[in-house]
Amino acid sequence: MSYMEDREETRGTPAGRTGPRTRRTADGGPSARTLLLTVLGEYVRWPGHDGVWSPTAVAALDALGVPEAATRRAITRLTGEGWLVARADGRYTRLTLAPSLYRLLTGWTERLARATRETPWSGQWQQLLFRPPATLREARAVVEEQLAFEGFGDLGRGVWIAADPGGVGALRALIAERGLAGHATWMTSSVSDPERERALVEQAWDPAAIRVVLEAFVDRFAGARANTDAEAFELRTRLVHAWRLTFECDPRLPAALLPADWPGAAASDLFVATWHQVHEPAQRWWAHLDRDPRRG
Repeated sequence: MSYMEDREETRGTPAGRTGPRTRRTADGGPSARTLLLTVLGEYVRWPGHDGVWSPTAVAALDALGVPEAATRRAITRLTGEGWLVARADGRYTRLTLAPSLYRLLTGWTERLARATRETPWSGQWQQLLFRPPATLREARAVVEEQLAFEGFGDLGRGVWIAADPGGVGALRALIAERGLAGHATWMTSSVSDPERERALVEQAWDPAAIRVVLEAFVDRFAGARANTDAEAFELRTRLVHAWRLTFECDPRLPAALLPADWPGAAASDLFVATWHQVHEPAQRWWAHLDRDPRRG
């Protein structure tokens, strides 16, 4: 795989929103900025570190086919927007995750982990009535973006539902942080009629479109193998990147609410199996890259 072969991309998000703005390359592939965020989430935040040397970030994206100049521009922009903090140490620069980026990447890793498990189902829907005034449009957009990422579907008129309660805590915190708690009412509800419940799912989400995304993920990574540590690093990074992007449309509904031939379990099993297959060799390659440059 190469830099230009990956066609996935995150949605653009202005500074001050829930995530840094990301862009596509000219052919629709991921920008250096987007891949850098994935690398920071998987190899820096997930193991519990708070930063990385700039040469390591450049070398990591070089292994993914990203030109050095593009990586350095991405670092400069993320630093300028306050997502990264750059500190010079002699000839080298240490990049530290700002608290805002640390929280964002923490949310990504928690959502990624939740998505590998079957969503428990007790028949209770998480329901949010969210109706801030038009004057708070920007703050509302921040919350609505995060609602979709956490698996909530929009029923219209400010009503959102989810089967998975795992993201409720983070959403409550975000709503409070944005000063919107007075415009949000949390409830749980149930639907006694199975036919009506199926209709509710189709109203809140687009199952046909979600199926396409999951089947594309399976088609892309089924049989993927890595023969070297460097290939394992590239495969693991692109795997995690693509898996995270499926959250934009897939709420990870419990099996009881889905057709018997739903591809979600196959996609999840493939992700977990492939990730475990390449985890150790990819980590070796990262350790090779993540050396203190001051020590030569």
